[in-house]
Amino acid sequence: GSPVPQRASWSLVAAAAALCLVSATSVWTAGAAPMSREEKQKLGNQVLEMFDHAYGNYMEHAYPADELMPLTCRGRVRGQEPSRGDVDDALG
Repeated sequence: GSPVPQRASWSLVAAAAALCLVSATSVWTAGAAPMSREEKQKLGNQVLEMFDHAYGNYMEHAYPADELMPLTCRGRVRGQEPSRGDVDDALG
């Protein structure tokens, strides 16, 4: 079978995404008051929590399928499920 990705390496990816999000926020809000370090930390922690929630549920309910279907909470493997038209093309 396929090796299971290490959660620690994905946590690093999530941390990098959180850092990019917090950094980009300061660019998008150029005319607004700057966020405090605490606000940035809180947002970064929220991003990490959301990522960990999504990744953990994917690993528990859908791995090694292509995606987790949110309503049925099961995996969806492209090519074995009915086509959704352009949605599958857009997702790669």
